Amino acid sequence: MRAIALLGAWIMIGAVSAAMPNDYEAAFRAAQEAKTRGDWAAMEAALTKALSLGPGTEYMWRSLSWAQMHQGKWRLALDNARENVRRNGSTTWSLQQLYAAGMAAGDLEIARKALADEANLPESKRDREPLDAERKAFRAATVATVYDLTWTINVADYEVQKDEIIINIPFREHLWQKSSITIEGAEGSRIEKIGHKDVAFIKPGSASTVTIHARMVHKPEVRGPSFADRTGPIQITPELRLALGPFRNNLDYDPADPELAAVVAPLRRGTPGQRVQAVLDWLAANVKYEAGYPDDLASILKNRKGVCHHQSNLMVAMCRALGVPALVAHGVRLGAGETEFKDAVGSHGWVEVYLNGKWVGVEPLNPNSLRYFDSGYLIVDATGRGGGPGDDHFRMYTPDGRHIQGLQGVPVSGKSWFAE
Repeated sequence: MRAIALLGAWIMIGAVSAAMPNDYEAAFRAAQEAKTRGDWAAMEAALTKALSLGPGTEYMWRSLSWAQMHQGKWRLALDNARENVRRNGSTTWSLQQLYAAGMAAGDLEIARKALADEANLPESKRDREPLDAERKAFRAATVATVYDLTWTINVADYEVQKDEIIINIPFREHLWQKSSITIEGAEGSRIEKIGHKDVAFIKPGSASTVTIHARMVHKPEVRGPSFADRTGPIQITPELRLALGPFRNNLDYDPADPELAAVVAPLRRGTPGQRVQAVLDWLAANVKYEAGYPDDLASILKNRKGVCHHQSNLMVAMCRALGVPALVAHGVRLGAGETEFKDAVGSHGWVEVYLNGKWVGVEPLNPNSLRYFDSGYLIVDATGRGGGPGDDHFRMYTPDGRHIQGLQGVPVSGKSWFAE
């Protein structure tokens, strides 16, 4: 017998006594129940217990890696995916999890090799369908996606101000996003930059509908397993200082909140990137994705439940409290790579953090997103970018006091493809 360090030195594989089978099976059942609840920590604990009582199956080792991956424990997930292949051999299932763990780690070479090994498997080792979806996802991680998008605006749904409807449209150029936008069906239109926002001034005339068309290119960013470790000190400029204080995103959020300070105190360690990763890991372990809860800071901290905007607001407040400039980004989440969609409403919120001299995107709902941020985050605004506490995505105005209305929530149709 030998100890498996990646599961803790106390686990002795093969130490199964005659009295153990019932405990072994009970632990496995507990893991299955935890998986049904979406409780990855409990699933990991139950599988760890089961594997302390017996050698386990390919499915158990793969499930352990999967549960750890979904908590952001990418090193353990990768170690266990490798151990699964070592113990149980290369099959489509075991290589699929090795691929997934490699991607969670932001290690393209491991992911690429897992896909190549799966392609060369003999038929006797294929225990599920081929990894076509994973191959597409790998391309989406390494190749830019082009989007051809159309929004049809019902003029009656918007306030006409001085003969114009004024709409906050997708950024024409921003980090991973570059786009060209045209407006059809209106009597006249123009696009202006107001602060950091791209704003369309549309004179509908007698038109009942107006079409906004965008051709966009999105570039994914795989930063790799050591990105957080390699982030240096942040030089705080006056502009960045605005992204460290209180902010307003419909409601007010204060990074100096005493209850928040208690939550982030244990996370105040390491490089700026390591602190951001600690926030992502904390969210994965402590906040459940569930609708129907208030989104003020006190309620989020109390309930530990919420959807994308709850978790984005909380993450920004936590990062700012830890000295890392952060913003709430708003837009639409679309799939990467080759796909078509009609009347999609993918309104979404995520986060940008300032690391190594630039803004980078992260997904509060994915603890692996600092290492790997994929295409499909169509940004239309970022609360607090250069505007201070009063820069509120939900209350936007032109310099002459007219209300800038939103494009989020309007169905979008179109298609996308790889830019090869």
